[in-house]
Amino acid sequence: MDYREALLLWAARETGVLEAVVTDAETPAEVAASAGVTERSARITLDAMAELGYLEVVAGEDAGADAEEQLDKQYEITNRALGFVAKADVRSIGSVPHTLDCVDRWIRLPETMQTGELPDSDPSDDWTANFVGAMANIDDAAVRASVTAAVHRNPDAERVLDAGGGPGVFAKEFVRRGFDVTLVDQPDVIDIDRRFLEHEPIELVEGDITDELPGEEGDFGLVFCSRVAHSLGPDENRRFVSHAYDALEPGGAVVLTDTVRGRADGSALFGAHMLAQTENGDTYTEEQFGNWLRDAGFVDVEIRDVPGLDQQVIAGRRPGD
Repeated sequence: MDYREALLLWAARETGVLEAVVTDAETPAEVAASAGVTERSARITLDAMAELGYLEVVAGEDAGADAEEQLDKQYEITNRALGFVAKADVRSIGSVPHTLDCVDRWIRLPETMQTGELPDSDPSDDWTANFVGAMANIDDAAVRASVTAAVHRNPDAERVLDAGGGPGVFAKEFVRRGFDVTLVDQPDVIDIDRRFLEHEPIELVEGDITDELPGEEGDFGLVFCSRVAHSLGPDENRRFVSHAYDALEPGGAVVLTDTVRGRADGSALFGAHMLAQTENGDTYTEEQFGNWLRDAGFVDVEIRDVPGLDQQVIAGRRPGD
């Protein structure tokens, strides 16, 4: 997304322009009155949102109209903007609302850089839904490539633990391939999952993967974790892979997919994104990932690129009996 698009939508959300136009205000004049912005601001913002595909003009369009007449143009939201209003099914939210949540924290990055802590502000009521919606907005080919890479590490596995599995897109692919799947994530994420994974044969467990993993020792043939390591600090990643080792049966494998610093394009900049968004997150090198896995007891550690995946696969095996 162009930075101007992100900042325009963020400003529209912050001022109430976005809420006004997706609920009950149709014209720039009505939006200006509802949101408390100038009519010029409303007119220009709505035109830009229409050009970007979030709105469409349904009445009053006239290329030759002056600014006053343009205030009577009527707009409706398009399917691209549904994620701003439809939160019940996170699969329809898309990535844009979460991007705007991230813009919030980027704008306050100077404060984070000075204090070492995220700004003391409450996230939006929809923060978790927006986050899960963005995580669900992943290309199907990337999901298949990730799961194939995981299965390759232990094709004899029967049970899979999807650690930090978010909206369950990977868990569903494991199920489709015949695995018995458990998904563990934070309680607010699991609350969302229960609504739209209720018909999937996936066991949902509330928990923090850096504290402990569900089940008894040796319960799983695979521990899979996608796009989570960058949100954790080094000590948290060490704890997670140690728990993963305990959760695996002898010969079982841990498989992570993530952005490896020095191998993935833009990995250092993504580390800066984690500085803005998380308490401890960053991107990590092959050496760091390798040390964490080997220190936990894993053998046959490998880090490799996978066709169709813009991240790397980090994997290791718990030794057999």
